[in-house]
Amino acid sequence: MAGSPGDALARDVRKYVFDHFLEHAVPPVLEQIMERYHLERPDAFAVLKALEEARHLKLVPGTQRILMAFPFSAVATPFRTTRPVIGRRYYANCAWDAVAFHTMLHEIVRIESRCHHCAKPISIELAGGKSRASPPRPVVYLALPASQWWNDIVVTCSNHMVFFSSESHLDEWRKATQAPEGAILTIEETHALSMPIYKDKLKVGYVRPGKDQLVTHFQSLGLTAEFWRI
Repeated sequence: MAGSPGDALARDVRKYVFDHFLEHAVPPVLEQIMERYHLERPDAFAVLKALEEARHLKLVPGTQRILMAFPFSAVATPFRTTRPVIGRRYYANCAWDAVAFHTMLHEIVRIESRCHHCAKPISIELAGGKSRASPPRPVVYLALPASQWWNDIVVTCSNHMVFFSSESHLDEWRKATQAPEGAILTIEETHALSMPIYKDKLKVGYVRPGKDQLVTHFQSLGLTAEFWRI
């Protein structure tokens, strides 16, 4: 996202969207973008569509409103992240995104969620890439292989990237629902997985890593199975 004036505008609007989410826990509306950057509605919407195509955000289908700017969610979800330093709370799109707030903010975060099987509360604190949790060993379950995540990112985040209070609860749920094997990650593994995508999200010059970079990162974590092929 650099080079032409249009690229620079998209870069600045992306940063504004993330800064607005960070300060207010909700996205800006299109009209705020129009006012801030002196744009007509079609031009402002074109910038948002370009950011959506580049996988920086997701719009509410059929509208000009922002639904997601990963890891932020504009709507209530079972994944809530708090910044204890300032007491601000955000909704994340999925279990992975809830953990990724720690990667993006480089500070202590607290996650409040629920087991996808039994709905009992899960509390997690992340500091320095390490977690403390209650129950003590929650896991992140990714149902869909990496190549399918973006087929419908709203469905993927809502239904296929979730917390379980333990592997035994995940096993019980999979047996009852005949869910796929998927991938099971600890909180620390999820944090490590998120590094190249999220660690620089709040920088104005952020560039989303490409396929080859992501595959290399997956491999560096020992994630070499077919599930992780993009």
